[in-house]
Amino acid sequence: MSTTTEDFIDPFQQQSGRSRNPSETPLLPPGEVDSYTRRPSWTSPPSPTFPFRRVSGSKRPVSPLLGPVLRRGWKLVLALSLPLLLIILYSLLLDRVDGLPSLPKISVHYDYSGNPGWVSAAADASRLGGASALAQGTGGGRCTCAATDDGKRMCDVYGAEGLERSRLVQGSGARMKRMLARAQAGKDIKIGVLGGSVSACHGVHPRTEEFPKGDKAGAACYTTLVTDWFKRTFPQSNVELSNGAVGGTDSSYHSFCGTHHIAHDSDLIILDFDVNDQPEKAYQQFFDQLLRVLLELDHEPAVVILGAWAPLVAKDYGYGDSVIVHLPIAHYYDVPYISLKRLMFNHFLRFPYSTARSFYQLDRVHPNSRGHRILADLLISYFDTELCLLASHGVPEATSRTDTLATTEPFSSFVDIPFPMDTLFIDDPSSAPEGWDETFDEDLLPLLLSESRRFVVPTSPFSVPPVGLFTPLSEVNDPTQPDPIDPNSLLYLPQPDLFCADSNDPVNPMRPQSSEGWTEFVWNKEKHYWVSDKVGARIRVNIKANEGRVAVYYFRSQHYHLGDAKCWVDDNEKGAKTLRGHWDLEINVPVVEYIDEKLYAGDHFVTCEIAETTSHPTDPDAHHFRIVAIMAT
Repeated sequence: MSTTTEDFIDPFQQQSGRSRNPSETPLLPPGEVDSYTRRPSWTSPPSPTFPFRRVSGSKRPVSPLLGPVLRRGWKLVLALSLPLLLIILYSLLLDRVDGLPSLPKISVHYDYSGNPGWVSAAADASRLGGASALAQGTGGGRCTCAATDDGKRMCDVYGAEGLERSRLVQGSGARMKRMLARAQAGKDIKIGVLGGSVSACHGVHPRTEEFPKGDKAGAACYTTLVTDWFKRTFPQSNVELSNGAVGGTDSSYHSFCGTHHIAHDSDLIILDFDVNDQPEKAYQQFFDQLLRVLLELDHEPAVVILGAWAPLVAKDYGYGDSVIVHLPIAHYYDVPYISLKRLMFNHFLRFPYSTARSFYQLDRVHPNSRGHRILADLLISYFDTELCLLASHGVPEATSRTDTLATTEPFSSFVDIPFPMDTLFIDDPSSAPEGWDETFDEDLLPLLLSESRRFVVPTSPFSVPPVGLFTPLSEVNDPTQPDPIDPNSLLYLPQPDLFCADSNDPVNPMRPQSSEGWTEFVWNKEKHYWVSDKVGARIRVNIKANEGRVAVYYFRSQHYHLGDAKCWVDDNEKGAKTLRGHWDLEINVPVVEYIDEKLYAGDHFVTCEIAETTSHPTDPDAHHFRIVAIMAT
């Protein structure tokens, strides 16, 4: 059955007030009149001068408009002043009388050149697809449907509310605005993509001998559509895409090895892991580490998370998929998070078959070309909004760490408690320490205006928090001891230093020191492994540890007849960790599992051996095992 354009638009069309006429333009050249608001543009030229005449007996010229005023006197003055007086009276009564409607407001809208145009709030709300767009404080407000053809088209299709809901985290957008400002200035822009098979564009284009799973640079891939938008929007910039997505990989792999697959001087990095990551605690550490590593690259790239939701993942996890892992981490690092799920989920509940067939391939995991169009549109809409906000507010200023984390100023006198700090609780308020009641005296709150408020001043929006989201603060400080004397103490904290012996590394692939019974295997010219199905076969890989944790990235599946392997570090074979290839989940993906920790910093080696036993429930001869990478921090 064929699918029409209406079928594509209808599921996401928002009924949000007056339909916007595509011919309407929010900003006009100086002097032209907006056909909707009937108001001249903000930069209209001055009105022409009137001819002057002289009043008899006077040497001063008098405007012909002033003569009637002088003749009619106070009556005309009162008539002209009466509307203003009524408005002032109404505004005084507005806060004192319930039920009175608010006065109409005037708002300023900016185009990408920074030129403001005055429009009424009602007209602005109608143009943007509903008043709710104006009420969204974190979603860009009037910038949700920004003043470009792409912005208008996407608001027509998805509605302002649909676009707002897709932005799980909007954030400050500091790095994004800085990157877009560079693009506007004609600087070269490098875009990197890390993810799994969705970003690798599996199945969207016809398979060829060169691309057995489909060309990940194909015209319908969301990565190509986004790159084309950058080239079209910033024609003076040289835009380069580095698609480092590897099918079947998740954030656990890329948190160690992802920088092997994109340029280290990328300006923008798109992350796509909602389908392959799992809602498990282990992924908190992996995704946190991934964001820290990318944000701390010397080029300080802008990073955006793209949630490519899939119906098959919902079969196992419902709504609570990996978003419950990614969302708090995105908030913590101020990284925008754009999700397809918020747009698609309820519609899928009502029309599961039709929605899956319309936007996904038959596996219900990989989006088809229409699904990729939506992914691209959601990203482009976000970039479009950030461009609008950039024109309105510019690039945020960087706050020096010497004014926040590394301040040399003493602890605020206002926050300082005026009674003994070792008081645990007060049994009898009549015997409370002197000044105790001042700690909750509201009359003292205005003192906040005169104190430094270091406890609310954020660090630079471009900087990375000094500790990971899940780092126990017992490893960082001790509130029972005096404050550190060194103001730079937080700047010296150790950060992740990664090592990855990676089979998929296109430049320096993993080369074992020795291997007996193991061979290299490439699946569909894309996924690289070291594999064996011979019991007792051993492989040895040299590694370098810093923090002393070592992990193995290996393949797991319910459908492939996979066995187990034992892996250990150096000569600690007695402390070997058993890695099980079989599991009961529907998905077939590699996973990371730590095999040792607390090693001394320096050189080590890892040995893996095919185990005699197998965890496969029905096949006692299942011994096949696949290793993707050996990792360490």
